[in-house]
Amino acid sequence: MSRGHTLQDLLQNGHLLVLCGSGGVGKTTTSAALALAAALAGRKVLVLTIDPARRLLQALGLDDRHMPVNTPLDVLPKQADQLKNWTGTGRLDAMMLDAELGAVAMVERLLPDPILRQRVLTNRIYRAFLPTLAASPDYIALELIANLHEQGHYDLLVLDTPPMHNAVDFLHAGGTLSSFLNERVLKWFAKVPMPGQKSRFSFLGSGASVAMSVLGRLFGQETLPDIAEFFSSFQHVLPRLQQRTEATDRLLRASSTGFVIVTAPGETPRREAAHLHAELREQSMPFAGFIVNRVLSVPAGFDCLELTDPKGHSLTQFLQTAGLSGHVAQALLLASQRLEHLAELDADQVLALRQLAGPLGFATVAAQRDEDLHTLPDLAEFGAALLSAQQDVVVP
Repeated sequence: MSRGHTLQDLLQNGHLLVLCGSGGVGKTTTSAALALAAALAGRKVLVLTIDPARRLLQALGLDDRHMPVNTPLDVLPKQADQLKNWTGTGRLDAMMLDAELGAVAMVERLLPDPILRQRVLTNRIYRAFLPTLAASPDYIALELIANLHEQGHYDLLVLDTPPMHNAVDFLHAGGTLSSFLNERVLKWFAKVPMPGQKSRFSFLGSGASVAMSVLGRLFGQETLPDIAEFFSSFQHVLPRLQQRTEATDRLLRASSTGFVIVTAPGETPRREAAHLHAELREQSMPFAGFIVNRVLSVPAGFDCLELTDPKGHSLTQFLQTAGLSGHVAQALLLASQRLEHLAELDADQVLALRQLAGPLGFATVAAQRDEDLHTLPDLAEFGAALLSAQQDVVVP
């Protein structure tokens, strides 16, 4: 799939759609709506989300109190009776990510040997390392996405990334763990004696003996065998981990992958969206475009100061004629003026994002909604609105 594709192209022909952006801009809801739109068009789709809001789970027909993590649950065709335009050919599954359980599953996939696998999973160092992985789910999500892509059960994977403050880390996550567990470190720690083995420190030289002495003082001498066992076991994981990292990186940069930045009006979200756009370009990631949620708009030609009724009365006079006091009429006029001003500011920010997207990108606008999305038909309507907004695509 060539660069410069539209949102419709991504949903019809893409294999991976990555939605990123700051928190609170509707990124998770947008992810679910686009995934549903692709499923309604006949594709087999999985949407993977980190921390969905309860109302979104309800819209998908899922219960966060009983929903298992890291397990795909079918939304369509299970709830197809709610949708009028369901053709019965597509499929939508939803999955919530638990990074700690995902790290365990990753080791199980990368270590087919049950003895080695058990050594890693029961190791005290690895168990202590799990909360660190859980606090930064980027790598686990990427590894899981790469694994799902290799399985080939889905036509399209939609990934709802963590909020903006983790988004940059997400782009670098593929190499983080493999860089930490590099080959030299693994081989060095593997020389530490395992439980029941004779010490081999004399063969390491004085420098290594001093280093082990320092580690012993920092973590306790009793932990050194656990450290050695952890790194010794991970010698078998490292080659597979590096292969997985390379495969994940290829998937993220593939022509069938599209990164979409979700944002909203406001100086801070726009600045963060621009920063993330710069990061994507620096990393040579396939940026596709922006989706700008919650944009205020007024009808073309609308000007509350110039509105008159058929008899030529001003808006204020018309409101007073309708029975409102002059004070209330003036307050409504002022509120209307403020909304017009906000809509103008929103339009300026959308224009800036369109220019930033360039000739091959898009900036799709989603209007401000009065209510949250609570049902599957609501999500379907939102997805259809996003696709119908493709007149906002910037073309050469």
